[in-house]
Amino acid sequence: MTGHLVFSTLHTNDSAATIARLVNIGIPAFMLASAVTMVLSQRLGRKLCQKCKKPTIHDRHELIQMGFREDEVDTLVTYGPVGCSECNGVGYKGRVGFFELMEVTDEVATAISAEVPEDTLRKVAIQSGMVPLRDAALQKVRTGVTSVEEVLRRTVAHEESLPAYLVNPDQENYEDGDTIIREGNRDIDFFKLIRGSLTVVKGGKKIAELTEPGEYFGEMAAISGEQRAASIISQGRSSVKRFPGDKLEEVIKKYPDVSEHLFKTMVGRLQKSNQIIVKLAGGGAPRPGQPAPRPS
Repeated sequence: MTGHLVFSTLHTNDSAATIARLVNIGIPAFMLASAVTMVLSQRLGRKLCQKCKKPTIHDRHELIQMGFREDEVDTLVTYGPVGCSECNGVGYKGRVGFFELMEVTDEVATAISAEVPEDTLRKVAIQSGMVPLRDAALQKVRTGVTSVEEVLRRTVAHEESLPAYLVNPDQENYEDGDTIIREGNRDIDFFKLIRGSLTVVKGGKKIAELTEPGEYFGEMAAISGEQRAASIISQGRSSVKRFPGDKLEEVIKKYPDVSEHLFKTMVGRLQKSNQIIVKLAGGGAPRPGQPAPRPS
């Protein structure tokens, strides 16, 4: 903030957790969003001895669960330790670094300022180009530098590190000007904003913006089946998660946060409906021949 470049170290599990730790020790989130440039997280793993390492066989499903892509596991060659005179019978010789660099882009800064949960910040950072520690370590396995066992020992597979088809099969990316929801349509899917910003347009006029990661939109169509009251258009690049409106019961069971949001939406809609009914009924005035209520 003063023009000085400051380097510091902090003990946390990964880059996203660093922001939460700084907030916990009293630094305001808005200040971190403007002052922090990047966060580098690292782990040291053992390097396989290049003289005695040998190919190993791993279960296909286990490799996918670790984070390898489904289309690569059938041809993937992994190596494991053996032990020889060169490595004193250990099978490993030397160390290799696994690195995770989180740059504070505009999207990441917005998420930090909004004080989103740690896992949400991690997702936004990955969408902005961050390579998680687990992915960095898996790359060392692909190149034969270290073993699968060493990666499992040194890194953790957050959901955000797993392939998209395992975690977010319905995540969609949009470019500037793309229409996500069109006014008047009767489709019933609803969405959650992951990153970027969206414009709400009704009758050709902009009436609102959606900018905070985690915001839901389009849920009333799934709840009531009513046609779309407005269009939702991507403002720049954006990513959203689609929830199938025709499988609402399954979605509610699988995602508790979605269930809570839908409940609050229904309560809010019922309260508005009740206010309209009371107003149309005369604001609660007594009917002819009915005594007026006594003042309490």
